[in-house]
Amino acid sequence: MEDQIIITDLNGEAVTVENLQLALMQADDYRHYRQRGKQHLALQAQRQAYWEDLYQKLLKLAEGRA
Repeated sequence: MEDQIIITDLNGEAVTVENLQLALMQADDYRHYRQRGKQHLALQAQRQAYWEDLYQKLLKLAEGRA
């Protein structure tokens, strides 16, 4: 079992990561998620920025452990 990692998300909240590889896969999936239609473009842009930021932080952690 991996040690828990705590990172700070884009909103300044602490996020506990228990499985770095799984978290990387999930963040990668979510950063590529797009909704259809133009109704919620601002929300979609916020979510995309959030997941991209989280993914990049997780990636740096993974690279440091390699």
